[in-house]
Amino acid sequence: MPASSHNRNRRSNRWVRLSLWAIPIFFVLLIITFFVIKSAIDAYLRSDGFRQFLAHKTGETLHADAEVTPLSFAGSNIFADDFRAQGGPDAAFANLDIEQIRTEVSLRRFFEKVWQVEQFDVQRVRVDFDGPRANRPPEPTASPLNAPKNEASSTGWLPNRVEIGHATIHDTELTWNGGGLRNMAVEIEPNEGGWKIVGQGGKLDYAKLPQLDVESLHLRFHAPSLYLSSAELRQPQGGTLEASGEIDFSRKVDLLLKLTNINIAPYLTDDWRLRAKGNVSGDVTVRSDLPIRGGPQLSGSLHVTQGELTALPVLEQIAKFTRTQQFLQLHLNNASGNFTRDDTRLHVSNFVAESDGLIRVEGDFTIQNGNIDGNFQVGVTPSSLQWLPGSQAKVFTESRGGYAWAPMRLTGPADKPTEDLSPRLIAAAQGAVIEGAQNAAGEVIKGGTNAAKGVLDLLLPGAK
Repeated sequence: MPASSHNRNRRSNRWVRLSLWAIPIFFVLLIITFFVIKSAIDAYLRSDGFRQFLAHKTGETLHADAEVTPLSFAGSNIFADDFRAQGGPDAAFANLDIEQIRTEVSLRRFFEKVWQVEQFDVQRVRVDFDGPRANRPPEPTASPLNAPKNEASSTGWLPNRVEIGHATIHDTELTWNGGGLRNMAVEIEPNEGGWKIVGQGGKLDYAKLPQLDVESLHLRFHAPSLYLSSAELRQPQGGTLEASGEIDFSRKVDLLLKLTNINIAPYLTDDWRLRAKGNVSGDVTVRSDLPIRGGPQLSGSLHVTQGELTALPVLEQIAKFTRTQQFLQLHLNNASGNFTRDDTRLHVSNFVAESDGLIRVEGDFTIQNGNIDGNFQVGVTPSSLQWLPGSQAKVFTESRGGYAWAPMRLTGPADKPTEDLSPRLIAAAQGAVIEGAQNAAGEVIKGGTNAAKGVLDLLLPGAK
């Protein structure tokens, strides 16, 4: 064999041997490098620098001053006792407190410069929408914890973003001026640049009204708006309330409520609770500017079933005048109306209340500063007026729909209003009796008038 060929074979064999040695050496170095990097990452995760990074990034996204308690570790799980944040002027909240946090961190997106939190598990979250705010300069709007990639730049080799795959909150408490939502379990996951939120259980409080049980809650959050896809709440008595709409935390609230057989008694004042019963159904729109100043603006159309009115002064007077005891406890076949309400004024239009074959009331009224001012048309059956001389000739002068009608004005304190129908009925009856006495005697004398008054007292018990 020529010497040159022999030399080439020797060099080739040398490179083969070197290659065979290089492969395991490469893998050994790769493993060493992995453990060195992993050790460096673990050291960073356990450092105050990482804890401060989490607080800073989360606070930056939430427009809040944030802090997190020291972290503890168990494998890929990271634990913290508490996270607190005070919202600035642009934040959706005033105060946020997250207790007993457990996160499972994955390195699968490390080279995308993302700390990927696969699971975020929290025992309790408390959010207060009212209260003092942190003094922070205005910041650009960003989606919570999922900042856009083109905004996440860093010159370092470590990830500079945090993204959450799924979050579970076992106990959620939200409070605002006059109300709150408590003891709700919540599941949260990313959705189209925002968040999908599903809640179950819990209690809803508003002002001094009775609690409502939360059956289900489906939300989408895409800053700065919270979209209420559906919510179902239930009264202990069985009525339901369904809600949908949008809360734009930078501007306004716009919600639609659908009521079905809601018992009205718990929502009435103590005085009216003894007088009125029934189940209300209908649609209510809730609108308000944010932040809320005063109360929201409410409007809608409602109707009442299984209604009952008891011991209303005007009905007591009609019962006396007509000698019909059914007016004392009036069962309503129909009661409905349209309304608008803000924090100072309630206006009801197209009001109708009817006990079929007995009485029907139509009209509008306003309640403001505790006083009512209303104009009504009262219809009663002609047979009810047989004991009221002069009533059809001078008071109930219109006939339609099987009723005789008279106007009525209702004014004064809403719990004890004054109506002008009774005085007109008394005056008409007095006039009719006096006219009858005049026709019988041929002239009006004082003794005849007194006698007529005596007859009137028999006809109208309690008239003065």
